[in-house]
Amino acid sequence: MRKSEPVEVKCPKCHRTEIIYLPKEEVPLCPVCKIRMVINELLDEGKSY
Repeated sequence: MRKSEPVEVKCPKCHRTEIIYLPKEEVPLCPVCKIRMVINELLDEGKSY
């Protein structure tokens, strides 16, 4: 069984972001624009800003 990885997805039109877990969840449609969101960033543990 593969571990689910958190990823940030972003709407290319309105730039709304959401966090989902792959492969458990599908890349969603933007609730505002109704277009498929794209992967913006892989959220790895241990990252500091």
